[in-house]
Amino acid sequence: MRIQIYISVTVLILIHKSTSEALSPLSPPANVSIHCDSYGVEVRWEYPDLSQDVRFFVEVKASVNHDNRILQNSTQKRSLNISNMLFFSGNNYYFVIVKATRGNQSVLSKSAIFSFNKDVTSAKIKCHLDFPEVELSAKDGKLHVQFINPLDLYRNTPALRNLSDNLEYTVEAEKVRKSATCEMETKTCETSIEFSEHKGIYCVNLTGNIGRRELNPRRSCFMGDIRIYPSFTVYLYPVLGVVLTLLFLTGIIMLLVMKYNSEIKKKAISVRPRFLDIWPTQTHLCKPLKLEPEIVESDLQIEPDEGPKERTTLIEISSRSDEEPGSGDEDEGHGDLDIVCPYGANELDEGGYDCPHALSLEMSPGDMVKGYGR
Repeated sequence: MRIQIYISVTVLILIHKSTSEALSPLSPPANVSIHCDSYGVEVRWEYPDLSQDVRFFVEVKASVNHDNRILQNSTQKRSLNISNMLFFSGNNYYFVIVKATRGNQSVLSKSAIFSFNKDVTSAKIKCHLDFPEVELSAKDGKLHVQFINPLDLYRNTPALRNLSDNLEYTVEAEKVRKSATCEMETKTCETSIEFSEHKGIYCVNLTGNIGRRELNPRRSCFMGDIRIYPSFTVYLYPVLGVVLTLLFLTGIIMLLVMKYNSEIKKKAISVRPRFLDIWPTQTHLCKPLKLEPEIVESDLQIEPDEGPKERTTLIEISSRSDEEPGSGDEDEGHGDLDIVCPYGANELDEGGYDCPHALSLEMSPGDMVKGYGR
């Protein structure tokens, strides 16, 4: 009996409790916030009751051309990723409603308006895409800027869903500002900026937007020297060119000098007298004198002159003297002599010209000259 009483009391208590909980209102979620980044949007809230039977309903309201659309989802967690519930994020603005339910529903909690569209003035929360990591390097005397195209990096995120715009970005450094465009098909965006002054550290600020979607600014610095220095070949080729040019000019000058010298020699030869030129082909024109011996009578004898009054006589002994004279001829031969040598015959033969009055034939001065000429 007592057991039945205990069971009945317990059931009554549970029924009363459940009835009272069902009738009493639930506490609404508190501090509903929106967290959006390049990869999605998440809504978060707080709730004091940690019982497992409490669920939360989340509604996302968007405005597209003034048409209200409501998307719902439920969870037992204190947060929910609503990226799949967003559409036309480039133009829309959103707000989220969260309410708790356990038999009955709590009062709803509303988030602030957020949007990826930078032109929505009513949005208190602006969702931006993160600018990708920037790589800086020195190239051709300029600072080269390179980064991954966010259109390719964030292609599958709700922020770029139904996208048809290109990336427009700006690189700014001190007094330098340059704008560029990166198309959707490009994997890597790159550009270069030039500095008027060369420093050791070069810093740039990058901003950009994809349509109405704005990217968070990115600042990056490069430490080093971006000036370009000519290579060794830049100096080598001009030096080789100058050397070759000098050699070429030297060769031309030497050829001109040789030609000028040859012309001078030709002119000198033409001016020189011809009798000084001894050509091998004209040796017959200059023959040396050849002395031919004269035939002189071997029996010619000259007797010295004894005095101015005496005549010079030559005794010509003919070849007939070699013959034996006859006895009768001796007197005939000596009959022509004008002067008789005072010496004896033997003395004349021995002394030769010692005889001052040698017997001779009388000759005229003309005959003497003729004899010498022979």
